[in-house]
Amino acid sequence: MHRPSAKQLTFVYFGFVALSILVIHWSVFYSTAEDMELLYAKMRLKSISEFVSRSVAQNDIADEGIVQVQTQGKAAFDPYIEAYFDTDKVPERFSMVEAIPYDTPYEVVDATTGKTYFVQRERGLGLNDEFMLVLDNSLYELTEEQLFPLQFRQIALSVTLAIASLFVVLGISGRLTRPITLLVDTLTTRSPKDVAPIAVPEGTATREVYQLVDSFNLFQERINNLMERERAFNRYASHELRTPLMVMKGAITLLGESNDREFIDKQARRLSKASDEMHEFIQTLLSLTKLPEVSQDGSVNMHNYSQALLDSLAHQYWEQLAASGVSYSVEGDTEVFIPIPESALKIVVGNLLKNAFAHTRKGKVSVVMGQNRIDVIDSGAGLAEKPQGDDSFGLGLVLVHDICRQFGCDFRLEEKPEGQGCIATITWS
Repeated sequence: MHRPSAKQLTFVYFGFVALSILVIHWSVFYSTAEDMELLYAKMRLKSISEFVSRSVAQNDIADEGIVQVQTQGKAAFDPYIEAYFDTDKVPERFSMVEAIPYDTPYEVVDATTGKTYFVQRERGLGLNDEFMLVLDNSLYELTEEQLFPLQFRQIALSVTLAIASLFVVLGISGRLTRPITLLVDTLTTRSPKDVAPIAVPEGTATREVYQLVDSFNLFQERINNLMERERAFNRYASHELRTPLMVMKGAITLLGESNDREFIDKQARRLSKASDEMHEFIQTLLSLTKLPEVSQDGSVNMHNYSQALLDSLAHQYWEQLAASGVSYSVEGDTEVFIPIPESALKIVVGNLLKNAFAHTRKGKVSVVMGQNRIDVIDSGAGLAEKPQGDDSFGLGLVLVHDICRQFGCDFRLEEKPEGQGCIATITWS
């Protein structure tokens, strides 16, 4: 599908506007000329009517039937205005005027001579006095005809100026659209793997072009960050699923090497626990694609959690990760209401505990429960240190961010004001 360019649209719009201006200009001139002609005739006939009415009162000129009134002195230059008092003497070409109202000029064109007349019916001073005035309008028509060539010259000048203005506007349009054209060419030839910010194209870069480039770079940065988060999320998910799978694979291998009932039961428990962990993790991932649970009044459903759940999580990761010089505690309210389901909460708090124990060589890890927040506080080295041997702890924070955002919570990780440790905070309203 062919789409017009900016220059083509400019040409069409400008041409339409220029044509409209010319049409309006001509219409105004023509209507003004007609109005001036009618006003001229009306004013002359009115003055002559008053003169004839006074003459009828002072002199008995109505008996003459036809009176010729000369206003400028020479009929060759200013034709007579004729006053007809006898209707029988009114030329046939003016007979239709008898049907028009009094004091109203009526234009009549003589088909034989082509002359234009204005005819007006009048009443005299007496009740029954009536006469008709005929104004030869040929001189005004001749003057009006001379105006049209002048008007055509003005229109020709206007057309010339419009064409010159069109070229100027097209040049300005080209300069203004050139950066956008260069930007389109840059994006067309750009590699999909190239995520570097684009520069402002050469040319007359307006504020809108700068805003467009800045918005595009910001949008591209968001897309790139989203892709990086997706990659990190996939690595984290792979790691989280790999651990229980390795446990399950090891337990299955050991089951084939022993007939000891107690040993078999132990491996079965390991298999069941690893399977439950995988199931909870997969359910949590699926919950991220769904909307939070909402009650009938529009509020998000809250879930009640006690210290026992968080204490069991802390003990689990303390056994797996903590060094001999690290202790833990769960403090604060005995139970809280959180808008995060249990399976998702275990992943969130579990990742925060894993990070805390991985960064802490000695000291204490504390979980503090409040009515609208949970803090995981450690006495480790702070944000500058990375956990050794496994980068999944950092990836886990990506999942923490996603889960908190999904269920309307805020997550913040910062160092302690006094140093030596971090505080990971989850808050909700």
